[in-house]
Amino acid sequence: MSGWILASALWKMAFGASAKKRYPTPLTSHQQWMVSLDAILAERTWGHSHATLYPLKRINPTNCQVSLKGSWDVTSPETLHSTLHWLATEGHRVQMTSALGRPPLAWDYGRYATVVRLGFGAGYLDEAGAWQLLARAVAPVAQTYRSWQSFAEDFVAGRQLWMDLYEQAEAIHAGRRYVLRVTVT
Repeated sequence: MSGWILASALWKMAFGASAKKRYPTPLTSHQQWMVSLDAILAERTWGHSHATLYPLKRINPTNCQVSLKGSWDVTSPETLHSTLHWLATEGHRVQMTSALGRPPLAWDYGRYATVVRLGFGAGYLDEAGAWQLLARAVAPVAQTYRSWQSFAEDFVAGRQLWMDLYEQAEAIHAGRRYVLRVTVT
């Protein structure tokens, strides 16, 4: 069954309906600005798009749902809103402030924009709701960063620290698994 889902997802990514055709209205400069908050993260995603609110060039709700579930444990509109609330009010920046000397707001709001767009793509939000949620990111980001360069530098600093913390956590878990395996045998 999972092989069929993968094949279906790959087919949709390559040949699915065009997001630009389904959402033909050009974005305003303000909408482009909001969509661009996830640009650094989206560049890592094959088939991403910044031309529409929809996060991919091809319509593929399954891919958006799989991404949200795998990365964020989001499986419904309720878990989506809970995750967005956490990113907007706390996120990883609370843990990272002491290490960086400042809260890396860009790290959390860049991911916030990604989660909103994926939530829209997955069908957990309607278009108006997605724009409304993205609009909530404007003031904190605009008040904190005077340029895309400073936003990008802070995003990368947050990502690097997150990767370091993730690797440390993985090493601890691997050590625990080893200890458990040794004590059981």
